[in-house]
Amino acid sequence: MRRFIVLAALFLTVLASSRRHRLLRKLLQKPVNYDDAPSNVETVWYTNMRLDHFTWGDTRTFDMRVMWNNTFYKPGGPIFFYTGNEGALESFVTATGIMFDLAPQFNASIIFAEHRFYGKTMPFGNDSYATLANVGYLTSEQALADYAELLTDLKRENNTLGKTFPANTRVISFGGSYGGMLSAWFRQKYPHLVQGAWAGSAPLIYMHGGGVDPGVFDNITSRTYVDNGCNRFILANAWNAVLNLSNTDTGRAWLNNNTIFTLDKRTPIRNQTDGWNLNAFMREAIEYMAMVDYPYPTGFLEPLPSWPVKVACGFMNATGTTFSDQELVSMVAQASNVYYNYNNVANATWCIDFTVCGDQGTGGLGGGGDDLGWPWQECSEIVMAMCASGGANDVFWSECGDDIYQVLQDQCVGIFGNIGWNASNWDIDAVKTLYGYDLSGSSNLILTQGHLDPWSGGGYKADQNNVARGIYVLEIPGSAHHLDLRQPNTCDPNTVTNARFQIIEILKCWVNENCDTIPVIDALPSISIPNTECKDIVGGYPWGQSKQNSGIRTSVVLAFFSAIFYSIL
Repeated sequence: MRRFIVLAALFLTVLASSRRHRLLRKLLQKPVNYDDAPSNVETVWYTNMRLDHFTWGDTRTFDMRVMWNNTFYKPGGPIFFYTGNEGALESFVTATGIMFDLAPQFNASIIFAEHRFYGKTMPFGNDSYATLANVGYLTSEQALADYAELLTDLKRENNTLGKTFPANTRVISFGGSYGGMLSAWFRQKYPHLVQGAWAGSAPLIYMHGGGVDPGVFDNITSRTYVDNGCNRFILANAWNAVLNLSNTDTGRAWLNNNTIFTLDKRTPIRNQTDGWNLNAFMREAIEYMAMVDYPYPTGFLEPLPSWPVKVACGFMNATGTTFSDQELVSMVAQASNVYYNYNNVANATWCIDFTVCGDQGTGGLGGGGDDLGWPWQECSEIVMAMCASGGANDVFWSECGDDIYQVLQDQCVGIFGNIGWNASNWDIDAVKTLYGYDLSGSSNLILTQGHLDPWSGGGYKADQNNVARGIYVLEIPGSAHHLDLRQPNTCDPNTVTNARFQIIEILKCWVNENCDTIPVIDALPSISIPNTECKDIVGGYPWGQSKQNSGIRTSVVLAFFSAIFYSIL
């Protein structure tokens, strides 16, 4: 019995850690045209990027992929620069429509830079993840230096890419999720190169010492479902129901032959360990739908309807607390099918063991060697502490244990032990040391969080606002994971539209060297959800907004203070 408990605890540890590795890699779909650039950008290669920016004794270089669109650029216009994050560039191009929507009015160039060790930017080719010596060059600090070198070179005559921007060209960085973290850090580390940053859904303090409860992700996930009408009891008790069923012959027979989902023949329910696999599989659907709870249909993770959480709650809203195990599992399984098979594909199956068939929930994500990229970053510098606590905190099971960092360390050994990883290869305080958790020395940062987004718990709160230094922190009601950076749509809540409008007024000031006012953002309006056909709005700025109806104000500052403020731009 004691051995079973230990093994069960170890299994939960692996589930928790591997889930954590997948969660932040959620929007990295490998498009059908993975080998080609999306139609609205051109692919170019920066062919002389330094492998190590922090020593002059290593002169090795590699090729970095860049995608750009200069259609709208006119001399005097800014560069809109996307700090590429943990995956191939294609998906970030298609998921950051706001850059393309705003470029014409700003006369801006659009540049997406691919993060080293992801997508096609592999410094050591197929051997990029083969040794500690190679993969050790995968760091956020090196990636930011890549971006700094690229922008610096683009302002030189006869540069590598053959297009030169004036030396005084202003740069605004954009990024979502980890890309948002990079965007904010880019402004902090290279303020002479970047005039300001718009960082969407960036969990900048979800690390050791950041003051964030490890359970906040699943707390917000749970809140999103309850707020959409789900019966909390159903979600909280379905997991034990699965284990109960997987522990008896009749229960296993039902799980293997029910009419709601069909298990892949490779992953039947044979014991309680398989029951845990089923729990993890359904939980993934629940968490991912919370992250991408968008107001219109999307298809970059799985084909999903508009407001998928609300649709899922339609299967979990029965009242009461008296349900059989089969009823509990049936309700959560139907909700999970909103994620895994909303289009009712014939003969679809659930392959619930990640070790057998990979992660079906993220099967569209960029594959290849960079599947190890984010795990490596979590096993080196971006060490995120997150776990469900169950009980009053969330609707999942308790998995935190006594030492979450030991759990992570064990998982890192499991992934990278074959190339020699040990605890000396990571630093749980690296983010705190490199970038800090205090914005007192920062300026010109727009930090947006979606109220619906589970990652919002890992970001800064409104008490960090400091208009005098251009620090704007907005939590946007009705918004999921970096919805504000996507292409505007007729179904966007008015809060998202208003936030975008106010943000753009800030960007106008940042790119105008003669701007003598500091924009002040006021509270967002009470949320209103449009009831209309969902269509992208292209070139629709200001989307019916104005300074009068948005609440935005500008503040003229004293000449002395203005000089100080703009000296840091």
